[in-house]
Amino acid sequence: MGNIDAPIQLQPEQVDSSWYGRFARYGSFQAYEYLDGDKRYREEQKDKFLKGEIENPLLDYPKIDAIRLDTQEKELLLLKEDVLAQEQNSVVKQAYRWRLNEKIAEVRLLRAAHTGDTRRFRKYSEFVYGKPSSDIFAYTVQALKQVCEEASCSDDEHVRKTAEELSALIPANLTGYSIGELPNQETIDMVRDATLKTAGDLVSLPISQEEFDAEAIKAVFDQALSTLHGEGWNVVVDTSSKSAISVDQENQTVKVPEARRLPFAKLRILIVHEIGTHVARRINGERSKLKLLGLGLDRYERGDEGVATMREQSLGDKMEDFAGLEAHLAISLAYGLDGMERDFRKVYEILEKQFLLQELLSGKDYQSALSTAQTSAWNRTVRTFRGTNCVAGACFTKDIAYREGNIATWNVVRENPDEMFRLNVGKYDPSNNRHLWILDQLGISDEDIESD
Repeated sequence: MGNIDAPIQLQPEQVDSSWYGRFARYGSFQAYEYLDGDKRYREEQKDKFLKGEIENPLLDYPKIDAIRLDTQEKELLLLKEDVLAQEQNSVVKQAYRWRLNEKIAEVRLLRAAHTGDTRRFRKYSEFVYGKPSSDIFAYTVQALKQVCEEASCSDDEHVRKTAEELSALIPANLTGYSIGELPNQETIDMVRDATLKTAGDLVSLPISQEEFDAEAIKAVFDQALSTLHGEGWNVVVDTSSKSAISVDQENQTVKVPEARRLPFAKLRILIVHEIGTHVARRINGERSKLKLLGLGLDRYERGDEGVATMREQSLGDKMEDFAGLEAHLAISLAYGLDGMERDFRKVYEILEKQFLLQELLSGKDYQSALSTAQTSAWNRTVRTFRGTNCVAGACFTKDIAYREGNIATWNVVRENPDEMFRLNVGKYDPSNNRHLWILDQLGISDEDIESD
């Protein structure tokens, strides 16, 4: 398999060329892009929340356009009707049926956020993204308990007290989970070698500084896109309320929050995550026999984040845990997988202690650690409850994809290493048997990526 800058071979015939243009026009949106709020308003809510003036924030969703949602739903329903009536290839028909059902539910999820119907929002979030795994929640809690137990013996009073407070807040006696072991070094090395073969040209870009602000990150990402031959893609410095770097598939844009700062080691890893995985899989998918792989098969996010985080970990330092702990923890706490549903405030209080302990253990003084922990906990809790009115029991479950996808993808490459070489043909989940069936039936393999 060649480097990531080698273009994918155009197939003699793209089996869904009749449908993909319509799907891209009305179905390329991602719901989370429309759940951002006004930056100033969200900051005001944060200030009131941290001061205790309000119990829970009232999140705003100014990007949601009800008229546009109506148009999207109508057009997606018409496309589904046409595909089912006219498509002769049964595999293509089924792939589009699954994906269109998902996108129609995503439209309805946004409408529920717009109208404040939290019950329907939860229903559609579960349909699109799933529910958090109880086994993975128990595994996460057990890992936190162990950290608290070790920290309770610290010589630092702040560390001891925070560990005790966190231990008292997180659930106890969650047992019986089974998720598999962390990958061994041989598997990690195998993934690292494959990642460097796939994205080596991206991470070998000349770097002349140790820390990068948003503009410098943008410049490096621009270089990486050029190396990838990502025509039509661009990088922007994002002035919205977002706190994380993200890829907007609808507008083919990589967004870098204006306050973001990154050391070179972390930036190198994020190039592989954002450009070498999320963008590359889009570009390659649209050039494949099944163009739908560009915007993804249904429920592809678990695979997309699983592949991206696995590659990150293979290039990083020693792997001590699966990815996505805080995201999965927050959603599981909101859902009440331990029998106690939690609202925004209660989830935030646990996350603040978890982040505070993490910062203190990294060597920060208490006040700096507390400030960072409050910002991190606020950002994570907002991501968890976006789309809802911040009540207990309902949240946006998309971010379970990081931890659950990471675990599932590591298990795939451990059990079937050959699948690792097909990961960049498009957006699919290598742990989803439906997806493997579609690829196998259409004969899509790693040979579809042209070698140098």
